[in-house]
Amino acid sequence: MQNSSIVNIQLSEIPYPTVLLNDKFQVIESNESWIELNNHHKDLFSILVHQHKESILSLNEYQNTISVDQTLLQIKTMKKTPGNRIVYIIPLISSISSNNELESTSAKDPNLSKMDPLSKAAIYESLIVNSPTYVCVIDDNKEVLEINPSFREKFQLNHEFIGAKFLDHPLFIHTSFSSLIQEGFNGRSISGIEETFPLPEGGECTLSITVSPANYDENGSIRTLGLIMHDITDKKKFEKELLSLKVELETTLKMQKTITYKFIKQGDDFRITMAAGDLLQKMKDQTDSIVGKPIQEVFDANHFGKRFPILQKVWETGMEMTYEGVNRHMAYIASVVPVIKEGNVIEIICSITDVSLLKDAQKKLEEKEQKYRSIVNYNPDNIFFIDTNGIVQEVNPTVKEQMRMVVPKEIIGQHFSSFIAEGYTDEALYYFEESLKGEPQRYHTVMNNADQSLSHISVSNIPVRINGEVIGIYLVGRDITEKTKIEEELIEAKELLEAYFEHAGDGIALLDPEGNVLKVNHHFERMFGFSKEEVTGQHITLIHKRDQVHQFKQNLKAVKQGKRIKDFETVRYRKDKTPVYISFNLNPILNEKGNLMGISAIIRDLSEKKKNEDLLKKSEQLAMIGQLAAGVAHEIRNPLTTLKGFLQLIKEQVDDDFYLEVIQGEIERIEIITNEFLALAKPRAVHYTSNSLTTLLTNSVEFIKIECLKQGVDVKFSVKEAIIYCDPNEIKQVILNVMKNALEAMPKGGLLEVILEKNDQFAKLIIQDTGDGISPERMKHLGEPFYSTKEKGTGLGLMICQKIIKEHQGAITINSKINQGTRVEISLPLAQNPK
Repeated sequence: MQNSSIVNIQLSEIPYPTVLLNDKFQVIESNESWIELNNHHKDLFSILVHQHKESILSLNEYQNTISVDQTLLQIKTMKKTPGNRIVYIIPLISSISSNNELESTSAKDPNLSKMDPLSKAAIYESLIVNSPTYVCVIDDNKEVLEINPSFREKFQLNHEFIGAKFLDHPLFIHTSFSSLIQEGFNGRSISGIEETFPLPEGGECTLSITVSPANYDENGSIRTLGLIMHDITDKKKFEKELLSLKVELETTLKMQKTITYKFIKQGDDFRITMAAGDLLQKMKDQTDSIVGKPIQEVFDANHFGKRFPILQKVWETGMEMTYEGVNRHMAYIASVVPVIKEGNVIEIICSITDVSLLKDAQKKLEEKEQKYRSIVNYNPDNIFFIDTNGIVQEVNPTVKEQMRMVVPKEIIGQHFSSFIAEGYTDEALYYFEESLKGEPQRYHTVMNNADQSLSHISVSNIPVRINGEVIGIYLVGRDITEKTKIEEELIEAKELLEAYFEHAGDGIALLDPEGNVLKVNHHFERMFGFSKEEVTGQHITLIHKRDQVHQFKQNLKAVKQGKRIKDFETVRYRKDKTPVYISFNLNPILNEKGNLMGISAIIRDLSEKKKNEDLLKKSEQLAMIGQLAAGVAHEIRNPLTTLKGFLQLIKEQVDDDFYLEVIQGEIERIEIITNEFLALAKPRAVHYTSNSLTTLLTNSVEFIKIECLKQGVDVKFSVKEAIIYCDPNEIKQVILNVMKNALEAMPKGGLLEVILEKNDQFAKLIIQDTGDGISPERMKHLGEPFYSTKEKGTGLGLMICQKIIKEHQGAITINSKINQGTRVEISLPLAQNPK
């Protein structure tokens, strides 16, 4: 750095307090700022000499913060040796003081300030180079001549900045430097200008700028200009914070309603020397009217009697005291502080603060606490307070009652999990840990009672927070033992109802009020052939024919009006469109308010009933025919015998008369019918014996084989050995009758299949032809007396066959299809122990 320019910056131009010392710590030179500061803080120089002298002497550079008269001062020292003399430059680079202005006096020793110019230039150069202040020197072309290291480092400049136009740099082009520099070259020294700059690394800094002419030519024109910049960013920050604190303090003081009294002892009484504060008006006291008066004249007897002993004790002991009271409906707290000088109390200061709002708040807090305490103590639920380790700290009386504890000590201090029933502990501990994270938890558990019984508890874990930290858990447990028992009973009842619904002997459908299917049971599925999935959501009329829908709507309307449809017999249709004879009941399902919420349809299959009715009808017909047969057979048989005898005599006298042959055939037919009547009418003595059904079947096939050959009918014969208890003649009669009907159904030939199968209990005889078959309309009447599918049939043969098979505890079924043939199946019970 060249001395010709930068050292010409005078010490007086440095904007913060700076002093130059020799090696004996004697002042060589100081600026005005140092003088002002040193005059204000009388102990500043002695603190530097006595407390920091050794550190300053031993180090080339030294930084520290010192406290003088409750003021913090930051110091930085630099050591330089110009002309074999040690000089210490001590700039006070920052100060935080409560005073806004410092008084200034001149205190420079002229004997110590005399120094040769070369030494002084070296000192100035050392000061500027090592100073944290940012220094820049520019010429009259506003080009940069020199900068000190602090300036270069702060603005991150390189050697290219030297010689460049100062105002062309991006950091300084938009600032007030242009006008400041122009005024400096006009001969004006400027200081205290504040400017905020953006920093290259980001952020901002605020600088206090001093502009000082540094060099003049022979014509008195300014050739160079010094720019000295002091970083006051922290100072501005502190000022801002101080202002904020000041505003906050003033606001707080405005909100505080206080009275401050000063008392002195005068004889046996105390005299008021000062009274101030907003509460004076509330107390209806005037400062002028009470200052100078004894307290006995100012305060009433009650307050005098309370305050005088306190003032007396503070005066005698020098101890601080506080007390509370109420004056004119205002609650207050008073702080009584002695002022002591040379060991004696010379004055008492009493500050009275209105705490009415605080007392009201305390009262409300106490009321709220009592309210919450009542909620806890009289709550019907179990309430535990558990710390973060799971230890029970407090319980309400309900816990003692429900858990049947003798004293709360049996619970307090125990880990809450010790009361949880086996099998539920892990779950309870899991939810406890989750609650400690700050989230409420709900779960169900079982607790052990003192009498070894168990209680089902619905638990809510509620975190207790103070200042955002969970300090414990409120475990609120509601005893749901009875509720759980009822729920279990309801579940059991529901399961029973479901079982009844699913396994009822009748079909059941639950409908909504519009007749849409909500649910059906298994019997409904079997009855109509629809699966639950197919029928659910469909209208119940899917089992109706179109002409039945109107009637259902009428029934639905009646049910909506609260009526019941009972035992309504009708026909509905399966999925395959076949009819089902049913009776149904429609019942409304009402909610608690009596509103219709659904309809139950209970459907009974009447197919068996209809079949039994048909059987009964046939039985009645048989009984009637039996009675008729008995009379007819009795009345016809004798004349028939006479006719038959005389006809035989006539035939012996007449040769091959055609008409006589016809008459004889018809008489024989009448005789056959008469015998069949007698078979129906008379109960015959049957003798059941163990017989081979296989043998009976084989003999019967052999008997009709000739007829089969005549008609061109093939016989397919497949049998197994089967022993049954039967009347062989009757069984043979049935077999022959069925085979004869099969042959008559195939006048043009065909195939007759005879099959004998058996299982563990029954033998099944199948006789199947390939005749023309029987239409469904005629199938309905098979077995009825005098109904026959043959031209000369009586309709009694099949009836007799059914009667014989029924008497043998068997069954006969007939299935037929047009142009495919007829299949007759006869089932007979096997002999269980054939010998």
